[in-house]
Amino acid sequence: MSASYDGSSAHADLLTDVVAFDSLGIIGTVGFFVPAALLIALVVGAVVRDRRLSAREAAEEAQREAFEREEIPPPPPRAD
Repeated sequence: MSASYDGSSAHADLLTDVVAFDSLGIIGTVGFFVPAALLIALVVGAVVRDRRLSAREAAEEAQREAFEREEIPPPPPRAD
């Protein structure tokens, strides 16, 4: 048995395996949470946009009603 066991090479293989596993774990985590965060951001953005549009429409409606309520009627025709 001329080959001797070298512990450092086994340690390097183990370290490579751990780093590879950690990298895959990070990729898997990012692959799950990034799309989830994008979906949440999209939904929040849509809700905020809808609320702004609804508030704008309500303000325009209130302003139109106020103009109609405060409108000065035309003077009656002269009876000459």
